[in-house]
Amino acid sequence: MIILFAILLIITVISEFRKRSRLVEYVTRELVECSICKYSYEEEYEPGDFISMIKGTCPKCGKGVLKIRAIYSVEKK
Repeated sequence: MIILFAILLIITVISEFRKRSRLVEYVTRELVECSICKYSYEEEYEPGDFISMIKGTCPKCGKGVLKIRAIYSVEKK
């Protein structure tokens, strides 16, 4: 009985160790979009960025301003 309990304990410890080694890493991205032509692109998040922050003028139409529309995390590849 004690041997069976010891074997189950060892199996449990090994399986928990394997779960910890499979932790998924994430990277934070942001979606930047033009207010006029809706041109958009993704880029890496920079500390201090926030939603509706103006990032510059649109390279496509030249008239609109580029604003951050979304900040999110994705799995690191």
